[in-house]
Amino acid sequence: MALNEDSKWHLDKKVPLSLIFAMMVQTGLVMNYVADIKKDVEVLKSQVIAQHERDERQDKTTGEAFTLLRNALERMDQKLDRLVEKRK
Repeated sequence: MALNEDSKWHLDKKVPLSLIFAMMVQTGLVMNYVADIKKDVEVLKSQVIAQHERDERQDKTTGEAFTLLRNALERMDQKLDRLVEKRK
């Protein structure tokens, strides 16, 4: 089965230059769009890392605050116990 010259792909004057230009512009825009998406993903990755570090610092600070509060309440409790013992 031989292919004749008419069945092969070819580019002739029947394809308008505006169509070729439009396809090239569209391809460029798609590539630019994909590059923007990649850039946004990288920014989001760095923001996730920064958020994780903030969360860790916040957890540590909250734990320290609860420890200080617990110690203050224990001291208040001890003082109240001494006051009650003095009144008896």
